[in-house]
Amino acid sequence: MNRLFCFFLVILFMLIHDGFAQKLTEKKVARLFAASELMKEHFVGFILQEESGKIIYSQNADVHFVPASNTKILTLYAALHIIRDSIPAFQYEFSGDSLIIWGTGDPSFLHPKLNNGKAYDFLKRAAHNLYLAQQPDLKFEPSYWRSDPGHFPIYANTMQAKADLQGNLEISPKIMGSFLKADSSMVTEKFDIFRSVSDHSLIYPSFLSIPADYDDKVPFPMDLEKSRFLLEDTLKKEVKLINRLKKGDIKTFYSILADSLYQHMMLPSDNFLAEQVLILCSAVLSDTLDPKKAIQYVEENLFEGIKHKPVWEDGSGLSRYNLITPRTVLEILNRVEVLIGDQERLREMFPAGGLSGTLKNTYELDGGKAFVWAKTGTLRNMHLQSGWIDTRKGRTYRFVFMNNNFVKPTPEIRNEMVRIMTTIHEQY
Repeated sequence: MNRLFCFFLVILFMLIHDGFAQKLTEKKVARLFAASELMKEHFVGFILQEESGKIIYSQNADVHFVPASNTKILTLYAALHIIRDSIPAFQYEFSGDSLIIWGTGDPSFLHPKLNNGKAYDFLKRAAHNLYLAQQPDLKFEPSYWRSDPGHFPIYANTMQAKADLQGNLEISPKIMGSFLKADSSMVTEKFDIFRSVSDHSLIYPSFLSIPADYDDKVPFPMDLEKSRFLLEDTLKKEVKLINRLKKGDIKTFYSILADSLYQHMMLPSDNFLAEQVLILCSAVLSDTLDPKKAIQYVEENLFEGIKHKPVWEDGSGLSRYNLITPRTVLEILNRVEVLIGDQERLREMFPAGGLSGTLKNTYELDGGKAFVWAKTGTLRNMHLQSGWIDTRKGRTYRFVFMNNNFVKPTPEIRNEMVRIMTTIHEQY
């Protein structure tokens, strides 16, 4: 009997010891970083939190980093608070035989992946004279990393250009071909299409042949006149610009489900959509389409309790003026989790390692399943991931992993991040 009792005690001790041995602790995470020579060569911020809210480990958690596209987590947080279940396509008013519309910044109109046809059908079927109301200009620097933001985006403010069998350019939408100009004064050795610095045209080198495999998405300069022009072409009806103040019975027409827009912003890290989401937020809050107004509203009303207020400049994270601490990113992740309220819906909003978005080719699946859901961020000398990780022991942790000011190639930093996170997944 005593031998049997001792045997059970030994088994119980082994089980308890094994449980403690596999428990994730501050020292164990610290050893993972101490063993990484690569993580000693640059500025690293890391924070790991249990589901209960307990911080397991932190490194430079209260120091500001340039967040790159982790900024989109702030944009998502703002949108979840401000925008309802559906996206406001435009505001409108019927006045006599006229239909007047005011853009809200909805990017889904004729977007190749977002358009559901509702707004198009409404405008196409309207038996009224159609007017697009003038609005104050949006102030954005042109960027090669996104399309121009706009009051009334069409085709994602992007055209498709590719070589046809005859060696000519095939343009979609076709009407955008009227803005293409051959330029003999360009200094380039490679054929490409560029936006002109002097007007709203798109230029390409006339002295170079179009490569047979040329196929590119080209952002085009955008303003309300361009919106009017494209809207008139696609509706096959006259559209005029008008100076008109909102008064009387102004209604809002809704287009796509909000979650659809957020997923297309977060998974591929779409910079254009992120800027438009902030514009949409400002349209909901006031009559002024100004993303700075949306940022100001969030700073004044939705950052209560945040220890370190971020320096927040844009919706996409392209600005290097953005600054945020790992702790603040973690606090926002917690709040986003509460706002969404459903794990399946939450994980559909973030790239899944080995399955989707910017993490599709980053992590290996474990038994055919993803174990990391995180927003990535990449600028030159910067790479970040923030989100959730499941472990083989059935635990879920929130994490923020920020790398700034490295000089090694980004894939090396990414691979080391993956190694560390995969170790946490497999062992704990």
